[in-house]
Amino acid sequence: MTNQRHTKTVFKTTITTAALSSALLTLFGCAASHGTNTSADTSANIKLAHSESQLVKAESQSIALPLTKLKNGLGLTLHYQTHADHSNIKSAYKDTHANNTSKDARANHKHKVYDDTHAININVNEHKGILLSNSDGKKHFIAGHYTLARAEVVESDSKQWVSLVVFNNNTQYIEVYRINAASLEVDQPQTQLTKGSEAICATTSSAGELQIVNIDATGTLNQYEFYNGRFLSLRDFAIGPGIKSCAINANTETLYLADEFAGVWQLDTDIESELAKTLIFHDQDVAIEGVATLSSTTVDGVDIAAWVSPDASGIWLKAPCLTQFVSLINTANESNSADRQLKATDKSTSIQPEFVHLSLSEEGSHISLVVDDDLSSDVFSAELPSKLSAALLHRQCGTDFKATSPKENHMEKAYTNNSASQHANLTIKVKPDVETDPVENHGDAADDPAIWVNSHSASQSRIIGTDKKGALNSYDLAGKLVQSLPVGRVNNVDVGYKVSVAETKARQSDTPLIDIAVASNRSNNSLSVFEIDKRGHMTQLGHISTTLNDIYGMCLFVSGGIAHVFANDTSGRFERYSVSISPDKSIDGHLTHSFSLPSQPEGCVVDTKTSTAYLGEEGAGIWALDITSNSNQPQFIAEIEAPVEADVEGLALFNVDAQTYLIASSQGNNSYAIYHVHTENPEVLELMGLVQITADKAAQIDGVSETDGLDVTNANLGGRFTEGLWVVQDGRNVMPSETQNFKLVAGASLKDAIRKLASAKRERHSDM
Repeated sequence: MTNQRHTKTVFKTTITTAALSSALLTLFGCAASHGTNTSADTSANIKLAHSESQLVKAESQSIALPLTKLKNGLGLTLHYQTHADHSNIKSAYKDTHANNTSKDARANHKHKVYDDTHAININVNEHKGILLSNSDGKKHFIAGHYTLARAEVVESDSKQWVSLVVFNNNTQYIEVYRINAASLEVDQPQTQLTKGSEAICATTSSAGELQIVNIDATGTLNQYEFYNGRFLSLRDFAIGPGIKSCAINANTETLYLADEFAGVWQLDTDIESELAKTLIFHDQDVAIEGVATLSSTTVDGVDIAAWVSPDASGIWLKAPCLTQFVSLINTANESNSADRQLKATDKSTSIQPEFVHLSLSEEGSHISLVVDDDLSSDVFSAELPSKLSAALLHRQCGTDFKATSPKENHMEKAYTNNSASQHANLTIKVKPDVETDPVENHGDAADDPAIWVNSHSASQSRIIGTDKKGALNSYDLAGKLVQSLPVGRVNNVDVGYKVSVAETKARQSDTPLIDIAVASNRSNNSLSVFEIDKRGHMTQLGHISTTLNDIYGMCLFVSGGIAHVFANDTSGRFERYSVSISPDKSIDGHLTHSFSLPSQPEGCVVDTKTSTAYLGEEGAGIWALDITSNSNQPQFIAEIEAPVEADVEGLALFNVDAQTYLIASSQGNNSYAIYHVHTENPEVLELMGLVQITADKAAQIDGVSETDGLDVTNANLGGRFTEGLWVVQDGRNVMPSETQNFKLVAGASLKDAIRKLASAKRERHSDM
């Protein structure tokens, strides 16, 4: 408990147990309408669902649940099999509380109880330790002061063990135990030092990954994965004070947080997701302290959460289309409870719960709960009425209601009833090979990369990237920072090769040629120009002033030794400059062309073979411009439509099997759209599908999200990049959480992905 908690207000409900059945008959008539109260505004980083407090208070008079006191405190029962091969039935292992093991075990394809089923009982006393015992009479005691985060039976390669995740309050370590299911022999735990724990929870995903979330004493949320026997830090971020407990649903990749000051928050556990949280419950009269979910290993696809407050003798239960408050009545001190009308207002019948645990009966039909009482330190159990369990488990929301998770809704919206999606909904995943050192500045800092190919020594090529809060950086092919120039707020960068330096009258030799980099500089609305020597070292030559009001993106191409730069500003205006370099390396720019797009652009790339510039309008799509004349105007050629999602920012060209492909960042779904460019008609783009860059956990390199800029080359750079290199900006650099950086993907991986998209495209055409 905390001194800062709100003043307690016990819900004033008067219920008889005899009224329970009749109340349940009217429970589900308005279930579908309850779902509307949990919708959220997806445009905000902190999202607020509609308040349900009035709804809950009204419903609090409909159901009361008698509690049974657990003599031995918190006890969980896990089940395992000893002989049969159940490797394909992950849901065979049920998590139930010790005093409520089901006697009616019915076999079906998801919830089968076998003849060789054995039970493991886990009894937790926070101040003494953890006692494990099984039906074979084996016992093991782990002494200490522990907070239990997760206990479950895990199977891999036909071997079963108990996975136990706890927080050691004496040492401040998270500990993961692997315990032999039959003998209860305990391996040495793997540990992770923390800065304390205000709340800890864990779960195993459908892929068998143990995920752990700990909110430490600094108000930081730390997310881990237990990978190959060790802790892998995925991400960490400030979550703020007041978090008392957490729970994870791996099916929906959802994290629930009990916040005593705000209510119940919901977050996405996908580490590449936006750091946004939705407030799904708030009542100013109650301080939520305990939250739980039904184990994802028990019921596939079901998203059931529960939360409790010491200010209310009850529990809130939530499924996608149902939110229900159930009063909890302590019958432990009632000698003749069957004959007495129980009242939640009676102090002898009410409890003050701070902890809640949900479990499913072995046959998979009934939901049970365990709660504590802060006042007495007792622990209680109860089984939900069958109709309420059925409503939660089977989504009984009305005959016309189809409940889906937020991600399912998103996918359905993106991939159905859309002509483009019918032929381009394939997504191929690749892994990064290298990541660069993170940029110095925090927040949205890294933006756009360019690849400079060293013609003298390809393995000494460089990645040039912008830290748009103050520097232009260069990295080697191992991702190490080589050079950082504090030249201002440079946003986008591109490189040009063999740019002419003007001759002097006294010199009759061939015109010197240099490689350059040009960056759009928002500090002075200019184009900053740099010379790149044969070692890859950059030297700033100067600035070209522009007439743009807020310079943003840019790209360049070289023709006849002259560099031509396209620069744009946030209003949509483009300007084209030709760059001249004098013998003393001073620079000048000449404005040759200007035009505008309807809204903000950024990325652009030029195909000199077809004399076509491709321009990205972030919220609309892609334009093409014939660069052979300074009087030409751009044409809109590719609208953003499913499966591509705004913003479209980075653009680059890549050749695969003598075909040219345009790569565009599909920022809204952390993907990259692959368009086939028709060489004979470069203004025609054919969407092939999407590519995603996912984490390589073995190499401890995270995936990529919210890419701004990107670049690609077909050049042989040696080593793993003999077939080229693809570089992208990573908007959320995690595993562990650091400032933004750039990810490097081998050209061979990108080629393979594009070939798969092209092959799938041909197969679809052949089936028509």
